[in-house]
Amino acid sequence: MLQFLGKGLRVGSVILGLLLTSGDLCAQPPPLLNMLEVAGETRKYRLFVPSSYNGNTTYPLVLNFHGTNSHPDSQVELSEFEKLAEIENFIVVSPLALFKRQTNGPITWNVNRAKGPDDVLFIRQLIATLKKQFSIAETRIFATGFSGGARMSSRLACDLSATIAAIGPVAGIRYPSDCVPSRGVATISFHGKKDNVNHYYLQSDSPTYWKMGVEEALSAWVENNRCQSMTRTQYSLTVELIQYRNCVAQAEIDFYRSTEAGHTWPGSPMAETLKGYGLGMTETGLPASQLIWQFFKRHPLNEVPKQQP
Repeated sequence: MLQFLGKGLRVGSVILGLLLTSGDLCAQPPPLLNMLEVAGETRKYRLFVPSSYNGNTTYPLVLNFHGTNSHPDSQVELSEFEKLAEIENFIVVSPLALFKRQTNGPITWNVNRAKGPDDVLFIRQLIATLKKQFSIAETRIFATGFSGGARMSSRLACDLSATIAAIGPVAGIRYPSDCVPSRGVATISFHGKKDNVNHYYLQSDSPTYWKMGVEEALSAWVENNRCQSMTRTQYSLTVELIQYRNCVAQAEIDFYRSTEAGHTWPGSPMAETLKGYGLGMTETGLPASQLIWQFFKRHPLNEVPKQQP
């Protein structure tokens, strides 16, 4: 049974973190994390480079952010982005969070820029480091993530919009009150209306970091991207695809909304396991990772600034 650990933090999310960091989920030991010094702190990240890598060719880079109380290895298992990267020939980096809202709280991303680790600076320096080490396509740097990682990918679209070409937040799209993108940012997002952690609608018992409902955050990105048209398509019996088009600088928005899904990653092989831990149903027929990557491929960085009102 889900219970609260203080306002807005559920046992379910803690169980998720403990579950996903279990070594039983990995057929082989995960690779050691790489280290990077940022503002006097040692930051860590998991790196995957496809076997096809050739320094004479540029490769897209996907930043893949784990959720609260989780780990890069867990996010790799949940999303299977490294398997996809080997097939599609792109580099994946999965950073590790350090921030804690409370001293004894779980690690998460410092999305609201509170006192503590500067995660935007971390990612800025991480990208710069990887550019020196690998042949990375300047216009094809993307960010995705789950839950707290989705919030972090949203933050990067605000603060590093001149670098991040497009984002794919899953179960946690945000538009922070201090968000000031320099352009429209193409966005693909997924959320279930039965999400019991990051509520679809803002509720009295929503987490303290959850300042607005999903539709409000989505609407803010639609406004930022100056999208002029919207269509709705029934993807399946329980999933509706809402698309916003005619946006400035081709900054299109795709939003997959499930009436039944909980706090899960659509298409994840861990669907039944997560359901057993109280996080709800997964849309197994909705391949989020593949859809995110196909969306990213169609949306390289376009430096045309957003139109002024």
